[in-house]
Amino acid sequence: MYRFGAFEVDPRSHELRRSGVRIKVQEQLFVLLLKLLERPGELVTREELRVAIWPADTFVDFDTGLNTIIMRLREVLRDSAEVPLFIETAPKLGYRFIAPVEKLEERRAGPESSPKHRRISAGVRWTAAAAILLLVSAGAYLFFKRPDSLGHTSMEVVPLTGMPGRENDPAFSPDGNQVAFTLSDDTVKGRSGIYTMLVGGEKPLQLTNDSNDCCPVWSPDGRTIGFARTGPMVTNLYTLPALGGTPRKIYSIEKTYKEHLAKAPDFSWSPDGRFLLLSIVPASNPSEPERRPAIALVSLDDSSTRLVTSPPPLFSDWSPAFSPDGKMVAFVRSSGPGHIDDLYVVAAAGGEPKRLTFDRCIIDGAPTWTPDGRDVIFPSARGGLSSLWRIPASGGGVPSRIEGAGTSVFSPAAALKSQRLAYVNVFVQANLWKIPLSEAKHVAQSPQLLFATKGETALSYFSPDGRKLAFESTQSGYREIWTVNSDGSNPSQLTFLNGESGTPRWSQDGRFVAFDYRPAYHSEIFVVELPGGVPHIFPTIRGADNTEPNFSHDGKWLYFSSNRGNETTQVWKAPYPSGGVPVRLTRNGGVKPIESADGFLYFAKTFYTDEIWKVPVTGGEETLVMKGTGLGDSWNWAPIPTGIYFINGEGKRTLFFYEFATRKTFPLVSLGKIGLYPAVAPDGNSIVFSQIDQFDQTIMLANHFH
Repeated sequence: MYRFGAFEVDPRSHELRRSGVRIKVQEQLFVLLLKLLERPGELVTREELRVAIWPADTFVDFDTGLNTIIMRLREVLRDSAEVPLFIETAPKLGYRFIAPVEKLEERRAGPESSPKHRRISAGVRWTAAAAILLLVSAGAYLFFKRPDSLGHTSMEVVPLTGMPGRENDPAFSPDGNQVAFTLSDDTVKGRSGIYTMLVGGEKPLQLTNDSNDCCPVWSPDGRTIGFARTGPMVTNLYTLPALGGTPRKIYSIEKTYKEHLAKAPDFSWSPDGRFLLLSIVPASNPSEPERRPAIALVSLDDSSTRLVTSPPPLFSDWSPAFSPDGKMVAFVRSSGPGHIDDLYVVAAAGGEPKRLTFDRCIIDGAPTWTPDGRDVIFPSARGGLSSLWRIPASGGGVPSRIEGAGTSVFSPAAALKSQRLAYVNVFVQANLWKIPLSEAKHVAQSPQLLFATKGETALSYFSPDGRKLAFESTQSGYREIWTVNSDGSNPSQLTFLNGESGTPRWSQDGRFVAFDYRPAYHSEIFVVELPGGVPHIFPTIRGADNTEPNFSHDGKWLYFSSNRGNETTQVWKAPYPSGGVPVRLTRNGGVKPIESADGFLYFAKTFYTDEIWKVPVTGGEETLVMKGTGLGDSWNWAPIPTGIYFINGEGKRTLFFYEFATRKTFPLVSLGKIGLYPAVAPDGNSIVFSQIDQFDQTIMLANHFH
């Protein structure tokens, strides 16, 4: 049996199911689909399909017949020839099944029974995805030792420490007997920082107490630990003795990683101890409007740098990892705002990188090498929720899942001299909450839970009549668009695209929802009619990342953000619904456009800012509206004609109201936990926001890993 997206295929019974519901399909359609599923990612020629569908003595207009079958199959799968999700056409040659395909018997071999997916929305990223929280005490085995058919001992998984707080960034010492990691604990001052833990030991050793420290690595001799300390304008790399001591700064990165896709500053130490491998913005390209990070080799002797990779326009390179012999480098290449990642390898001396994966999904974290240097292990959402995969470093192979590790796992680390693998298991629950208002500057009641889910909800938006909310959610396994009544009842999944969908916005007549989605390497604007419509692409700017749609109040325009021609992202508008030549509205950067009833279009200039600007809806002079509020995130605000509601980005989260008339900021209510993305009801009587109600990260240790 096969699974892809929301579909399951049973070759024995010749059944096709979508979300568990059987779909009637003609025999020829089923045979063609099965032929493509047998070789996912490979070209199946038209001649091969002819032989499979029609016997040799059958007389048929082959070309017309095959084209018709493909068209009907795409209709069944809700696919598109222009923007394919499943079946890609190779003109005059054949077809290729491009979505990740999973054999059900392989999936059932592991402890997880349903693939899920996790995503970071356009311009903003959650730190993790929903998963099953592993509530086990230290020493409790999830998998017990037992011989397998090859004479190996089966992999066993236990928590590394059992400490309170969020653990991250595991890194093995050269002998494989210790693990360095990052701990984040907001409940106790001074507990956050870098730690080391002896495998099988009782108490970890705290090396630093700065909450901005992350990403530890060991020196090849095991005596020193390097780590990154992020700041508002610079990321510094430090080293300190593995048994504790005073940190010594060894290198500075002037541009923060938060400025570029919110990626972690992962780096790698060369086996000979002479170099660090990290992602930097090349100093040789200061004039480019959007400089893209590349992988560079930094000498520990004189701090000189040498580029190892040169990403093409609109791409950036991250998370490098040396091979055990130091000759090769594995890294992640991201497109656009960082939602489509693939794994590459390149010689440490430089050269043309070799692409290993073709998955069009997220790789959230640095890869690691197997001790023999043959395979690369990486976290990927290629099969649903992020899990661990391995692929031959030589290229041309197909990723295979590491069974036993589960889902919603990230940051793998393999020990070089022991059969151990460490990784991070993550649990996140983000729900929708509601705040009733008595008037613009006063809260009627404290926040109330509106809609709970097993996954994440984000970026909700009211329908024009205030009766419904559209939002993005991971509760179906992929990040899709959902709707729910404004009282939290009757949730309904609106899209089934099995990918990266987000930022839904209602049309003024309430009939359509626009959203952004990544069918390939660039985000596009899609529109879907309610109820039950099929999403279709809305033409904007080809070859660019087009995100964050919003309808004009008169319904004649669709606003969006775009980085056309590798430019700084700007706000544009295009005629709706016909499409047409887009009109540029901003000149110095623009994201998240929202038209207000006062005749202005409000926007932020960058994804991480505390400044809100406005421009007339017809274009013209850009005016600063709000600054210095601690906003910090271009998604955490919502305008009304008299002011702006916003949630501060740092410290204790609070809902504020900035009043235009007085230019004063009024605190309304403390949110307690991490609140995000406010949405104001059309009648102004309530605000809905997302709140992270549960969030935990645990480092798991897998023994007997092969």
